[in-house]
Amino acid sequence: MGPDGGEVTAPAAASGWIRRASIVALKATIALLVTATVVGVTLWNWPSGFYRIATWLARQGAGIDLVFIDVHGDPTPALDRDDSEGASAGAASDLTPILFLHGWGTSKEAWLAQMRLFGRGRRVIAPDLPGFGDHPLRLDQAALDGDGYVEWIEAFRVAAGLGRVDVVGESMGGALAAAYGAKHPESVRRLVLESPAGVRPPHLNAFMQEIAKGENPLRIASEEDFDRVISLVFAQPPPVPTPIKRYLVDRAQQTLGRQQEMVDTLRGFLLEGNEPLLGAIRAPTLVIYGSADRVTDPSMLEVYTAGIKGSTGLLVPGAGHVVFHDAPREVYRAVTEFLNR
Repeated sequence: MGPDGGEVTAPAAASGWIRRASIVALKATIALLVTATVVGVTLWNWPSGFYRIATWLARQGAGIDLVFIDVHGDPTPALDRDDSEGASAGAASDLTPILFLHGWGTSKEAWLAQMRLFGRGRRVIAPDLPGFGDHPLRLDQAALDGDGYVEWIEAFRVAAGLGRVDVVGESMGGALAAAYGAKHPESVRRLVLESPAGVRPPHLNAFMQEIAKGENPLRIASEEDFDRVISLVFAQPPPVPTPIKRYLVDRAQQTLGRQQEMVDTLRGFLLEGNEPLLGAIRAPTLVIYGSADRVTDPSMLEVYTAGIKGSTGLLVPGAGHVVFHDAPREVYRAVTEFLNR
C-alpha cells in the first residue's frame, strides 16, 4: 500500500530498491577507496614492503617460486620455475634446464622477464650470487674471486638437482658463465653470454678505464647514484617507482662496507680473466652485445667470438648494456632459436 492507501506499483518498488542498492554500492566504493588509499600511502612509505609485494606479484604472474637451495650449509635464495611437465601429454619435457647468472649489483629479480619467456616447457632457475641481492656474504666469509664463484655455481647446480644445464649470464654473470663452461664442460650444454665482461676490449671505454683504476662506477650510495647507474646501463632507462628505488638504494648501502673488497677481489677476472679460458669452451655459445653498451664495450664481441671456437655473435643496434630490456623481441628470438637447435 502507498501512503495514500493506494497500491505501490512495481516500477516504484524497483526504483526504491535501486536507490538503496546504489547507496550501499556507493558506501562500499568509498570504503574501498579509503582502504586502498591507506594501503597505498603505507606501502609508498614502506619501501621494503612495496618491493616485496611488487616482486611477489611479478612472481605469481610468471608462475615463479621463491626457494632456498642449501649450498654447503648456506641457504641461497633463488627464483625457480619448473614447467618441465608437458602441458598436453603430461610427459616430462626433454628441454634442458636454464641456469641464469645475474650481473654486478643486481639480483635474481633481474631475470624475471626472461625466466617467464624462456621457461616454457623447461625448468629455469636464477640464484642470488653470494654478496648480492638477498644473499649477503657472511661476516666470516671472504669475498669470492672468479674461481670461487665458478666452483660455487657448480655446487649450486648439484644442490638444485639441475643435471646438465644451459647457462645464460649477463655482464659479470656472462663472464662467470663463460668461465664455468671452460672449467666444467660436462655440466654445460649451451652458453648464452649477454654483454659479458671478462676480456680486454679493443676499445677501452670510460667505464672500463675507471674499473682499471680501481674505482667502482656501479657503486650506489644515494638515489642520485641509482639514477646515474640506471642511465649508464640502459639505453632506454625503465621507470622505477620511488619506493622500489628507495629499497634498492637502502639494500646497496648495507653492502657498501664490503663492496670495495669484492671489487678488488674480482677486478682481475672481470677485466681479462677469461682470455686464457676461451679456447677451452666446447659448448655451443651465443654472444650478444648492444651497440650502445657503455659498460662492457661492444668491441668485446670480436674477442669472445674469435676465442670460442664455433661461437655465434650478435650485435644489437641501439641496445645498451641490459640488452634484453632494450631489444626484447630480437634477443628473445635469437636466444630461443639458439637454445632449441
